[in-house]
Amino acid sequence: MSIESKSELGLESLERALGIKLKIKPWKHQQEALLKSKNLTHFAFFFEVGAGKTLTCINAVRMRFAQVRCILPTLILSPPITLLNWKREWMMHSNLKEEDIVILEGTGKQRVEILKSVMGRPKVLITNYESLLIKDLFPLLQQYRPNILVCDESHKLKDAKSRRSEMATKLADTAQFKYLLSGSPVLNSMMDLFSQFRILDGGQTLGKNFFGFRAKYFYDKNAGAPAHVSWSDWVPRAGTDKELRAKISQVSMSVKKEDCLDLPPLVKKKVYVEMSADQKRAYDSMLKDFIAAVDNKVAIAELAITRGLRLQQIVSGFVAVEEDVGERSLKEFKDNPRLDAVEELLAELTPSNKVIVWAVFRQNYAQLRSVFEKLKIKYVEVHGDVTAKAKQEAVDAFNNEKDVRVFLGHPGSGGIGINLIPASYSIFYSRNFSLENDIQAEARNYRGGSNIHEKVTRIDLVCAASIDEEVLKALDEKQQIGESVLRNIAAKLGGKL
Repeated sequence: MSIESKSELGLESLERALGIKLKIKPWKHQQEALLKSKNLTHFAFFFEVGAGKTLTCINAVRMRFAQVRCILPTLILSPPITLLNWKREWMMHSNLKEEDIVILEGTGKQRVEILKSVMGRPKVLITNYESLLIKDLFPLLQQYRPNILVCDESHKLKDAKSRRSEMATKLADTAQFKYLLSGSPVLNSMMDLFSQFRILDGGQTLGKNFFGFRAKYFYDKNAGAPAHVSWSDWVPRAGTDKELRAKISQVSMSVKKEDCLDLPPLVKKKVYVEMSADQKRAYDSMLKDFIAAVDNKVAIAELAITRGLRLQQIVSGFVAVEEDVGERSLKEFKDNPRLDAVEELLAELTPSNKVIVWAVFRQNYAQLRSVFEKLKIKYVEVHGDVTAKAKQEAVDAFNNEKDVRVFLGHPGSGGIGINLIPASYSIFYSRNFSLENDIQAEARNYRGGSNIHEKVTRIDLVCAASIDEEVLKALDEKQQIGESVLRNIAAKLGGKL
């Protein structure tokens, strides 16, 4: 049933229908999702990032608490940077005491001690997916036996063969209530849904056997190909998309931001930058290696992606140089037009706007810091070299301190589960091949609440006629960049050698 077909309830009527008191009135699509999930033991909130799935899930769990008039043992699995945000949301939107909400973090030993300290007492436990892989911790999680299991960013469980999916399935099979949250449950193909729904409903919707599921809904396009074509290319059978969507819609709700939020325009701009002469020489040399790696079909996954990322590094301003002793050193290009471009943009934007700068390579952070310091811009950083505590402090400083003008982040670390709506601009300085990272990063400042701005602007720095441009095109078209996309990119670039 569409969002528009449901009438919006008044606050008192909604509270009666849900059986809970609400700190704030949910949006119309959140109301519909809560009412649809009320009498179900499992539900998937497939809300596009920024559409309020965290709050909706919290209220769904609160309904379960209200039905039994007590806290039920609850486990929330989520990416690391979102853990404290989950606790804050619980404190903001429920009457739970702070001691009722426990974050399992730190070393494996520390997590074990935290869990032992609350064993036997119903709590809302919040931890990251890596906790499932800690040898001494997982048996305790099973012993804790959560009645309610929440899997945030559930697409991280899309690989049925992964260890984390296996462990999550074991916990899910003993939980009474289960919830999935994701803005992008399908990143590669509809096969991504199998593992997520096996966890959600024990196989009721899509079955328990992945190979049976795959055989029913997909076929190998390369099954009759020549012997040298050794890879499989699974494509959906006719009607698969429609049938699967109909099946999952019984226990899920999909929401797009543009359908449910009063958002300002999202303006996308490309700023084209050239390569310096030194960059171009390094790029052309590496391009030949990249195309050769794609032609070597057996090793494409490990060779082509590595070579492709090296090309991305070169256009962003540095190159990996092989040393005589077999080690690799990194060399920055003295002349880097991309760095000059971001300096010009920040000099223009930061006096009156907050700006996010996304970059994917460690070397980029050093380059960009030099620009911030040259312009005397106060900034914060969130990437893999920053501790979890420092990440949250950086987010808070950017959101709350007027003089902090720039947020420097990696889309994989700072692009998931945090709110950066004070920024009216985001600049994508460098990118990798991850569609998930791109979608998540864009949504950090284009989400519920971003109507404080007249518009939100995304600026992509891009090198024309390069892999940089081709990768951006694929991401714009919401393509996950795997073997087939890399082959297409190599074919295009090969004609320009």
